Amino acid sequence: FVSKTEPASQTLQTLAPFSFPTSRGDIFSSEQLAGRIALVNFWATWCVPCRKEIPLLMAAQALNQRSLAVVGIAVDESEPVRRFEDEVGLDYTSLVGKTEALALMERYGNPGHLPFTLVFDRQGRLRYTKTGEIRSKDLDRWLADLL
Repeated sequence: FVSKTEPASQTLQTLAPFSFPTSRGDIFSSEQLAGRIALVNFWATWCVPCRKEIPLLMAAQALNQRSLAVVGIAVDESEPVRRFEDEVGLDYTSLVGKTEALALMERYGNPGHLPFTLVFDRQGRLRYTKTGEIRSKDLDRWLADLL
């Protein structure tokens, strides 16, 4: 078994163009994030730490609606994502992609560990990454720096 990891210099440092369907079937494109601080969170309904951090992401979106765009990309199927969104009242942009989402994560140096969060500044430059559950102190520090 040979692990295929890209050297750090090959890891993306800017917001890559992407487009994924929402759980309801609409298409969302990364172009819609232009000029805003973007927090992109990869997650899955079966991932316990992912589920635990979602209320924090919802609160961040509510407090910073004008300048922050929170985007969740579920490495999952549409049906369980839709059920989960309804269950928790998820109110930020929620997208679904399986292999495409994993491929996008790999471009940022993550082989598929969830949750995985990327924070981009208004110019689309990658400023923060975190593998694992976000804590409010992480989010507060990142947003204080960028807002």
